[in-house]
Amino acid sequence: MKKNNLAVLCVSIALLSSNVFAQVNGFSKTTAFEQNSKLSASQLYQIGMDFYADKNWWQASEKFQEALQKNNAYADAWYMLAKCSYEMNQFDLCTEYVSKAQHYAGEKPEYLNLTAFSYISTGKIKEAELLFNTVLKKYPNDIEARFGLAELDLFNGKLSGAEALYKDALKRQSSNVKALLSLALVSTELGKHDLARNYINKALQSHANNEEVYYIASYLSAMRGDYSEAERKALMAVQVNGNYDSAYELLGTIYYAQKRYQDVIDIADFRISRNRDLTQAWFMKGLAQEKLGQFEDSLSTWETGLEIDPTDEIMRAAFELSILSHTRIEDPRRKAWAMYHVRKGQEYQKKYLGPQVRYEYQTALKINPKNKTARSAFAELLYNDGFNENYLEQLKFVKENTPEPVIKNKDKPTDAEVNRQIRYIRLSDTVEGFESLMSNTMAQRWDINPFYLDKTRWNIGIYYMEKIEPMYHCDIARIASNTLRLMFQGIASTNVRLYPEEVSGYADAYKKAHDKKLDYFIILTGDETDRDVKIDAVVYSGRTGTKSQSFSIYRTGNDRFSNALLRLRKDILEILPVRARILNRNLNEMLIDIGKSEGMVKGAEFAVVRKGAMKTSDNGVGLVYTDKDMLGKVTVTKTSEEISEGILSDTGFYDRVNSNDELILIKMPEKGSKNSPSETALDTSPQGDQQKKVSPLKGADLEISRTPSLIKMIKELN
Repeated sequence: MKKNNLAVLCVSIALLSSNVFAQVNGFSKTTAFEQNSKLSASQLYQIGMDFYADKNWWQASEKFQEALQKNNAYADAWYMLAKCSYEMNQFDLCTEYVSKAQHYAGEKPEYLNLTAFSYISTGKIKEAELLFNTVLKKYPNDIEARFGLAELDLFNGKLSGAEALYKDALKRQSSNVKALLSLALVSTELGKHDLARNYINKALQSHANNEEVYYIASYLSAMRGDYSEAERKALMAVQVNGNYDSAYELLGTIYYAQKRYQDVIDIADFRISRNRDLTQAWFMKGLAQEKLGQFEDSLSTWETGLEIDPTDEIMRAAFELSILSHTRIEDPRRKAWAMYHVRKGQEYQKKYLGPQVRYEYQTALKINPKNKTARSAFAELLYNDGFNENYLEQLKFVKENTPEPVIKNKDKPTDAEVNRQIRYIRLSDTVEGFESLMSNTMAQRWDINPFYLDKTRWNIGIYYMEKIEPMYHCDIARIASNTLRLMFQGIASTNVRLYPEEVSGYADAYKKAHDKKLDYFIILTGDETDRDVKIDAVVYSGRTGTKSQSFSIYRTGNDRFSNALLRLRKDILEILPVRARILNRNLNEMLIDIGKSEGMVKGAEFAVVRKGAMKTSDNGVGLVYTDKDMLGKVTVTKTSEEISEGILSDTGFYDRVNSNDELILIKMPEKGSKNSPSETALDTSPQGDQQKKVSPLKGADLEISRTPSLIKMIKELN
């Protein structure tokens, strides 16, 4: 398909569909709007139903409300208004409208089912289950109640239970389209691909004019990697309904998987021309432009998309990764681009949310290192946590990038000139004062600059695979992997280095990790809907390829993407044992390359292990070494921010401890003592205990057995 032919085809399909609609209904929607004052309640209701069939919930809602103005006791209009509210995620309003319908028409199974579905969406799972079971007791053959119970099983990860309920529904209505499509989707999730094809073929035979059938058929073909068939089915979906945007969205995803990036841009432009607020279209267009090497165009596209929806975290992450890769650090635009995170950091600071505050300020500084507001705020956080050396380094950077203010007329300086001079003098005095206070630091006594130490403890590959699903954001795993890499960059040095890379599967990932002699490798996948995000990470040993740990993080609400990655970072850090290295020694006094910035405290005990003798465990997490390679113990006696001093003991008859021998933490003072590490120190530093295994799922993450994207697709079926 040549350039722009695709967009022309889409326009033609859309125009044909709208003309057919007008001919069938005998009037245009504009004409109907002009005649509203003369129309009856039933006529307005019918117009609303036409809008509802087009999935135009807002216009449909308006017509049903106009019908109710003509006849307030119109129960069907109240019910359809409730259905519109449900589609617009206004679930409390939905239940209110259902109660109005019940008031005028009495209790009906469809009323109870809609209320129950609203309960599911607001987290009232037990109430929803009770209502569905109530419906089935009174109406044993009710299909919708079975669909509701199946959806509850999906939420609980009970795919086989959901499958049985859909089959039960199909026994009662052998050609029910929702049952057939739901079974096709669930069978795919269960790995029953032949059965899934059987269900989708039955749906195609009995519902040849249903766009959703072609859409699901296209999706399943794409999941199998049959992109030609997927494209054909998606085009058939838009031929049936030229206004079916989900099919255009899926078509763009299929072209992206085939690396047909110009076609992706054409589809995105077509969708944007019809609805400029489709941020997913802006996102896809930017991705395709970036793949074509049109970096400035992609930045401009994403910038526009983020103006429409500033809260689209995944688009912003892709945008910022591109900024870091394809713009100069001196680019003047970086100043404005960084301000979003500065403002977010200030908002979080008011709520005392430490990890999020640090993440936002550090992200702002990655985009624009010269941002004084972010650097000063970040420096203040370090100072409040007692990191005076790091605080001084930040202030020095600010001073070096702040020109000394010049007063043009010394006799009559302006207020702005006076204020600039006062701020500069205060900054200079603060730097001078802290330098004086630190004239006899541990680093100076040992004649070492701790800020230039290579303190990398762990090298981990983070691998991702393309996953073709009708999600809002393609490449979510790639974007998450690269964003996570940036998150692991600490206060002054990086303890954990991540190496993001796309792989074809486990074997490819293991080979790459083994060849690079990485400690671990992670295979990361992502899943999302318009309201939640799920990140799965399986950790393997880079040496043996055995599975070490797995994490499944689910987040919903605002900032869900960044919060999910922050949690994943914390979980990874909790399985990595604390390591260090001997820098120097003076008799039994040891200088080690770990300090307060990595959570080190007085009284911590390390085992000294011969250099190169430690290796990752064959099974699970942790490090192993032989007794003969253990050379002694070091107990920390004094800590600085990046280095510490300790006393060597238990060396045996021969003292074989040398510089560059390794240390592994074996004991920390009890939590809650005055020597407990600060929260800031634990943000990007390993925290694992050799004697402890961390649960892969904790707290809110225990509910992650759900399959969000599958549920979303089934919920949207008519």
